[in-house]
Amino acid sequence: MIEALVVTYFSVGFFLVLFGPAKLNIAREVQKIKDFKPSPRSISNPVTKNKIILFRLIITVGFIVMWPFFLPGVLRANQSSADIALLNNLKGSTKSKKFKCLKCNKKEAVHILYGYPTDETLQSWFKKEVELGGCIVGKEKPMYKCFGCGHQW
Repeated sequence: MIEALVVTYFSVGFFLVLFGPAKLNIAREVQKIKDFKPSPRSISNPVTKNKIILFRLIITVGFIVMWPFFLPGVLRANQSSADIALLNNLKGSTKSKKFKCLKCNKKEAVHILYGYPTDETLQSWFKKEVELGGCIVGKEKPMYKCFGCGHQW
């Protein structure tokens, strides 16, 4: 009985690493290590392939062993990155595209974007190409805002 529980526990952790939400987080952390450039003043050596492989192995084994503790953070991080990807896709498709307002009939309405804004999204907001709606993404939020009259729908 205990053996079956142990096998199930590690199987779930292994599944989450190979196919689940942890796969993306582990890849993201490894990419951060690959992209790390020590400053000229730093005494750190460049990151070697062996160090990257060891880092990936440690993170993977650590997640497989401790997955119940890491899973909420992994899911939250993946949701945030999904929101950012959604914002980037919307921003790319709506850049400089203005819509006709339903209330004042001026062509000054833009998409309202929700979630954590990227630098590009902030630049588009400063240019009034998009409107930022806040970090909480919901189904019943307005999708457009008119800069002429302030109407949202």
